Amino acid sequence: MAVSKGDVSRRERRIRGRDERESQVHEERERFAARARNKRIINYSLGAIAIVALAVVIYLFARGQGQGAHDALAQCLTDKGVVMYGTDWCPHCQAEKQRFGASFKHVTFVNCDLNKQACDAANVTGYPTWVFPEGGRAEGEQELDALALRSGCTDAA
Repeated sequence: MAVSKGDVSRRERRIRGRDERESQVHEERERFAARARNKRIINYSLGAIAIVALAVVIYLFARGQGQGAHDALAQCLTDKGVVMYGTDWCPHCQAEKQRFGASFKHVTFVNCDLNKQACDAANVTGYPTWVFPEGGRAEGEQELDALALRSGCTDAA
């Protein structure tokens, strides 16, 4: 049987159409796979970010909570009426705060930048200045043992 030109042309169009459909299906599968891959990457990234953020929050919460090494001394100083006057920008005040570590939250601290009247009333001329209830004072950085002795908080040191 002889094949006419029209039959060949129809057959070629059918083959080309089938090839085009297969090509479109293949491209669509690749796009779907790429989207799925991207979605997995985003989900893993968001999960990692969430885990890191949670770890940071836990660390910051734990650091701000709990007992410090000098809680007893800091609380004793406060109970006895000892006050530290200073500022946030003063390096000697920062060193004093670091000596107490997390326990500094128990120390009565007057920030002279925020409460100038209280510092003037206590005749504070330098930072840090420790004022004791009997009227004594200690200016400059103080060792914790010296503060404990001066205040009578030796059992807490």
